[in-house]
Amino acid sequence: MQVGRITAVTITTPDLDRVIDIYSNYLNYRLVYSTKVNSDQARSWDAENIENAEMIYMSPEGSNDFFFRFVEQSIDPSYVPFGTHGWNAAELIVKDVDESAKKLIDSPFEIIGEPADLSFTDQIRAMQIMGPSKEILYLTQFKSKLDEFDSPTPRCDIDQTFIVILAGENIDKMQSFFNETLSIERAPPMQSRIRAISKVFNLPEDTQYKSAALAIRGQSLIELDEMPPDAVPRRFHSGYLPSGISIVSFIAHEAEFLQKTYDSNIPSFEKVGANTIKGSSGELIELLYA
Repeated sequence: MQVGRITAVTITTPDLDRVIDIYSNYLNYRLVYSTKVNSDQARSWDAENIENAEMIYMSPEGSNDFFFRFVEQSIDPSYVPFGTHGWNAAELIVKDVDESAKKLIDSPFEIIGEPADLSFTDQIRAMQIMGPSKEILYLTQFKSKLDEFDSPTPRCDIDQTFIVILAGENIDKMQSFFNETLSIERAPPMQSRIRAISKVFNLPEDTQYKSAALAIRGQSLIELDEMPPDAVPRRFHSGYLPSGISIVSFIAHEAEFLQKTYDSNIPSFEKVGANTIKGSSGELIELLYA
C-alpha cells in the first residue's frame, strides 16, 4: 500500500448554516454537496448515533480534489484544542498568508497565531486560526520552492489541506503504527517548539516536543507530535464522532489487504471504495482505495 493525498478533513459542528457562511465569506470555500450520513459510514466510523445526520462538503474555490466534510453534531463542551490525543490541526496551502490574515481580522475565526516566518527558514510563513467548531487550521505560504519540501502550488488564495497534525502519547508508537499498518516510512524525530500545546498545559513557551514529518504521496505530509504526559485521549460519547477534527481521508494506492466497506461518497470520489481504521492515538483514518 502507498498512502497519499489528503482528500478530506471531517469536522463536527452543531450549525452547518453558520459554517457555510463563515467558510465561504472568509476562506472563499464553496458548498459542493449536501447529504446525510448513511448507515455504512456511521458503522465504519463507530458512530451509529449520527446515521442520517446532515452533512456537507466544501471545497476551495479553485479546486475540486480536496474537501472539508462537516457533520452536524454537538461539540463536547470539555474539548480543548491541542489538549488531547488525536487529529490536532489541518494545514492549508495559501498564496499570501498576510493578505489572508487581513481578511480574517474581526471575522468569526479566532487568530491564535499571527503570520510569522518559521524559525528554520524565512521562505515559509504561516499563521494559525480556530474555526467556529473549535477546529484548528494553519494557513501556510511558501515564498519559494524548497528542495526539502515537495509542497503543492496553491491554485487559489486559500487552497487544499496538504499537512495534517496528529498528537499522541509516544512518537515511536505512532510511527510504528503508520509504518506497520500503512507502510509509511518512518522519519527522524526532531525537537520542536509548539507554543499552542505549551499554552494549554501551562508549560514554558520554549518547551520542546518530539515531532516527526511523515512524507506520503500526493505532496502531502502527516506531522506527528508527542504530547506532554498530562495529555489524555480525546473524549467522545459512544456512538458519536470526537469533537474537532474527527476523521482524515487519504487515497490508498495499491491497497489489497484491507476490505472496502462502503462507497466514500466524497465528491469526485463518490464510487471509490473506502474503509475507516483507528490509529494508535485513537484517530480515525479513512482510506479511499484508488
